Order: sequence, then C-alpha cells, then structure tokens
Amino acid sequence: MTKQHSIILINGSMNEHSLTKKLLQNIADKLKNQANVSIIDVRELQLPVYDPGMEPPDAVLKLSKELKNADGVIAASPEYHGSFTGSMKNLLDFFGAQEFEQKPIGLATVTGGMKSGTNTLNHLRLVFRNLHGNVIPAQFAISQKETTASLKLDEETDLRLVKFVQSFEDEVTKQHLFNEHRRTEPS
Repeated sequence: MTKQHSIILINGSMNEHSLTKKLLQNIADKLKNQANVSIIDVRELQLPVYDPGMEPPDAVLKLSKELKNADGVIAASPEYHGSFTGSMKNLLDFFGAQEFEQKPIGLATVTGGMKSGTNTLNHLRLVFRNLHGNVIPAQFAISQKETTASLKLDEETDLRLVKFVQSFEDEVTKQHLFNEHRRTEPS
C-alpha cells in the first residue's frame, strides 16, 4: 500500500481462547508494516441484543466512527452450525451501509470440521453485500484439524494466508486510488 491505511479486523468469536482471534492477530502482523490495524473483539464489546428501538451503546457509536474512517475491514468468524456466529450478526445489526459502503471487505473463518467454512463465508458475503461493502473475491478458511491450538500454520497454509492478505491490500489500494481520482476529477 502506498500510504498507511486504517484497517479494522473484526473477531466474531465469543470464545476466550479463540482461534479466529489468533488468525486475526496473524493477519494484523502481516499488515502492520503497511497499515494501522485495530482488532475489534465482539467478546470484549459485551453488546446487548440488538433492538432497533434502542439507543446504540457508546461502544457501537465509537466503533461506527472507526468503521466510517477505515479504509478496509476484515471480518472473521468461527463456523457455528454452518454459518457465522450470532454475536457477529448482532454486532452487524447495529450498523448500516454508511459504515461499509464501497469499503473493501475481506472474509475469513476457522472451522471445527473439514468443510472449510464455505457456508460461513457465503453468509458473511451476503450480509456485507447488503451493507454495501465491496467484498473481495479472495477469502481465507482453515479447519482446526489443519492447525494447532496456537494456530501454527504450515508453509502451504501460511502462503495461502499471505496471498489473501495481499489480495486485500491490493483492493484497499485500488479503492483508495479510485476515491482520490473522484475527489480530484473536475465536476
């Protein structure tokens, strides 16, 4: 990336020893030289169940500002019963298109089985498209059976992760250049 972009990584796991959070920390390490990265953890937010009639909690208002100012988002969730977590859905229900519109969105999952989270990623893709996010084609999935409790990746899996992160960086840069061009284009 040509400048320090602001990237938000969203961990959709409520598990205290989350492999999904470890995956996002690995991604953050790969991005740290090119971007300002922050990890949002739904477990730490401790949000109430979304109610459209309620005033959003302060944590949601703060995160809304951060998301609006971010250049890109990577959302990751474990697979629960063939989809993403209720805690991730609850978080996303507090937001609208203004937080994600035309923003590059990367998707990742850690699954318990060997199906590699296809449904989880597809369901996340649908939700973020409905929030007007620009969900990138590249995605990353890993089964707990392919790794260790500390998320030690073998060389092949790490290379897949590097390619995913590079694809995400490329999309963030393209969107940034497009936005710059639109701002400087005569009306």
